[in-house]
Amino acid sequence: MNLKIIKAKPNPAGKDKIGNLYPQQQLAGEWIDIQNVTDQPMNLDYIKVYHWAYKRPKPGWEEVTDFQGTLPPYEIVRIHSGNEIPLNQLQPEDFLGAHHHIFSGKNYVWNNDKEDLPSIWNTSIKKWIDRTSYDAFPLDGKILNRINDKLV
Repeated sequence: MNLKIIKAKPNPAGKDKIGNLYPQQQLAGEWIDIQNVTDQPMNLDYIKVYHWAYKRPKPGWEEVTDFQGTLPPYEIVRIHSGNEIPLNQLQPEDFLGAHHHIFSGKNYVWNNDKEDLPSIWNTSIKKWIDRTSYDAFPLDGKILNRINDKLV
């Protein structure tokens, strides 16, 4: 396992929606961190991140994002929900602690009212290379840290 999901903030504090609008800074406050946990650069071209979506009529895996490029040894990439915004518009807690920031282009990816299963898939070997979970109803604004196989 060369990549590991190490942190997540699935439920940013504040209003998720104002009228019919999704505030971009609020969306960007929902994220997960993935770290290259080796001393070798990691090619991300075959890597995708998924989560468990409870969509009707059939729940299942839903792609959050894919990657291009290389993640240097021990560096962290943070995957934010929403469309890309200038990094200086992020709250400090949403900016600090990651070397790279990408945006999924999707509104509020991570489940709040149900458990979620952030997972990393390698399309080249067709195998999960990391999977974790967190419980339903994470506290508003709480950053979850990885302990064993769980984000708490």
